[in-house]
Amino acid sequence: MILISSLLCTGFGIGKVPFFPGTFASLSILPLVWFFKQNFGVIYFSIFLFLYFLISLVLIKICIQKEKKKDPSYIVIDEHIGQAITLLFCNETILNYLLAFLLFRFFDILKPFPINYFDKINNSFGIIADDIAAGLIAGVILVILL
Repeated sequence: MILISSLLCTGFGIGKVPFFPGTFASLSILPLVWFFKQNFGVIYFSIFLFLYFLISLVLIKICIQKEKKKDPSYIVIDEHIGQAITLLFCNETILNYLLAFLLFRFFDILKPFPINYFDKINNSFGIIADDIAAGLIAGVILVILL
């Protein structure tokens, strides 16, 4: 179970990239979300994303059991979830996805309030919650801009 947890939490190894693992993880999810939304629709994608979130809570808990750092940079499954949430708010066009990517990364990196509040929660939910907040805020701004 530890191997599966590590594999999924690192985004199949993307989290082990020595520089910008969160950015690469956010980029890697873009074509998968596009494919899923195009072929199954937003409703089914939302259900999948919710289930992925629930599974991620368990997987992250397993990964961080022996960690001293509360949110190690190699865990990028939270970036997948946050970026995917932002993509729920847009259509499948390159411009929309580029804007969604930039907005999510902006909020995920800078962590303004209320995102920074969730970032202080020291458990698997806290690791994901700041990315969910960043994804929601980026998504709302995306809707306003578009």
